[in-house]
Amino acid sequence: MEATDDYVNGWYWRGTSGTNDGAIRLINDYVGSTTTGTLRGDVLAAAVNDGDTYELWHRDLDPTRVHNAINRAVRAIPRRGAPPLRDISLHSSSSIKTFSIPSTTVGISTIQVRVNHEEKVLHNADSLWDEQGTVGSVTSSLESEDRREGAASNKHVLASALGTGVIIASQDISSTDLSRYTHVEFWMKSTVGTSAGALQLLLDDSASCASPVETLNVPALTADTWTFVRVALANPELDTAIISVGLKHTSDIGAATVFIDGVRATEDNTGDWLSVHRNAWTVDKDARTFSLNYNNAPSGSSYALIKLLGVKKPTELSADATSCDVESEYIINKALATLLRARGDRRDGNRDAAYLEADRYEAFALNALTGQQIPSGTVWIDD
Repeated sequence: MEATDDYVNGWYWRGTSGTNDGAIRLINDYVGSTTTGTLRGDVLAAAVNDGDTYELWHRDLDPTRVHNAINRAVRAIPRRGAPPLRDISLHSSSSIKTFSIPSTTVGISTIQVRVNHEEKVLHNADSLWDEQGTVGSVTSSLESEDRREGAASNKHVLASALGTGVIIASQDISSTDLSRYTHVEFWMKSTVGTSAGALQLLLDDSASCASPVETLNVPALTADTWTFVRVALANPELDTAIISVGLKHTSDIGAATVFIDGVRATEDNTGDWLSVHRNAWTVDKDARTFSLNYNNAPSGSSYALIKLLGVKKPTELSADATSCDVESEYIINKALATLLRARGDRRDGNRDAAYLEADRYEAFALNALTGQQIPSGTVWIDD
């Protein structure tokens, strides 16, 4: 660090570790002989100690302005530079022909369905999970009308008095070796919206899920909507003798009815993906949905995992560790162009030079996307 007093006065200090990670302050005074600085503005959440890391930004480079320029570049990415889409969050059913398009999807080029994959049915939910963890607060029954596969689903009515951290219901099954499988897939529905992890699927090598070897968080559920859930097994190598499956209530969701159907283990690297012919699917842009015509789709399409291929929205960056799914050279040069134009606006004497430099970096940004192509036949969801 430069030993001259006041050398970094007016610069920006940005914490990059501990409690002050992300905090930004201006440097009010710098003492060169001790290499210490005094910050201006609100007191930091914690004192700066030995070992804490930070960045110093030149007075002309407000880090907040730089971060905003980076995300502005991400949002401005041309279609040909947008990241590829590979979404497998949807599953077909004979009773479902229209599907909501995932919110990050910009365009769809191909729809595929999974066939001939390795799976092991753990419980088809055609019989009742009748081992209840909290008798009196849960009423369980079979539901033959509201289901996603087979003859029935399991229906569990939860009283408002049901505590957290308790098993809603469980069921013993024949000993099953899941060590070769990677995921568990099932259908779930709740009459109230739930947050991720409020419910958990349990797998155990002991009876009644007494000491689960797999505790799998159920993602957020939208009220009154069947959701296909696909969760990776945490420790498949330990799942050699699963003898019970269960459902746990970990966060208070209040009085609710929860349905579960078709619990099975799958192996991610098996199966074939068959493309659905373009005349067998249509898109409703206004409703952000697509529909499948099973009569013109590959055999088995009426009950299969769906893969969407195409183009998705790029992810804006929220922290230094956020992964960027856009070509980095494009982001760097596009952000520089934005910052230079802003500098030209502020400094009339440098306006022409700054704008010329901005145009140069803008060209560099577009050149970084050379060779990237939009998938042929892409149907754009957002015009």
